[in-house]
Amino acid sequence: MKGLRVVGDYALEFLVITLLVALSAVTILPFIPILVGVTAFFGQDMGTRRFKDIFTAIGANWKILIFYTLFQLVMIVVPTLNIYFFNVHTEQMSYFVLAVSYVALVVGVIYLTTAPTIIVNMKVSFFQLLRNGIMLVFGSWWRSILSIGIVAGIVAMIIYYPYPIVLTLYAVPLINAKLMKENFYHLKAKALGTTVYELKKKLKEDDYLDEKGQIKPYDDNGEVK
Repeated sequence: MKGLRVVGDYALEFLVITLLVALSAVTILPFIPILVGVTAFFGQDMGTRRFKDIFTAIGANWKILIFYTLFQLVMIVVPTLNIYFFNVHTEQMSYFVLAVSYVALVVGVIYLTTAPTIIVNMKVSFFQLLRNGIMLVFGSWWRSILSIGIVAGIVAMIIYYPYPIVLTLYAVPLINAKLMKENFYHLKAKALGTTVYELKKKLKEDDYLDEKGQIKPYDDNGEVK
């Protein structure tokens, strides 16, 4: 029975997240806030995360999300539309605009990969977000290359062959959130002069113990009273 419940939980999670991300992508403007919210959601353990975590994260970061959404509209949406247009209307090709669009798209993909994790885990201004978004890449080269490559592949799919993309709307945010969270841990541990293991252990203790070292009281939903 426990196995069936776990399968059911994952199935429900898959359907809800896929639908939510798909709807936000179609309407464009809500996509970035939803992506940040989903990143916060996947940052929790399977047994403790709730769908309301998505909207709690959006509400807690609404100010920075305004600037970040506008930034990604310029760096992702506009270049994608330009590239798609030139692919369809080759007779109107402008190589300068196309080159600028590809450069902007690369920058946009990097921040699409890193910025949600920064927003969820840090209180930053927009310019601090830009700086820390690049720094997060250095947490681990292989994780960064893998994550950026996956996100870039999805963007390319949108431009050239978008039909299978609905199958990726759960897996890609999940993988990216996990990889970038590990990068974040590595950078934070380095800054604090400790190990990733000790940092995670301390964070886990903080989740269950109050400032007096006593176990925090939880309600029936597994949330701190």
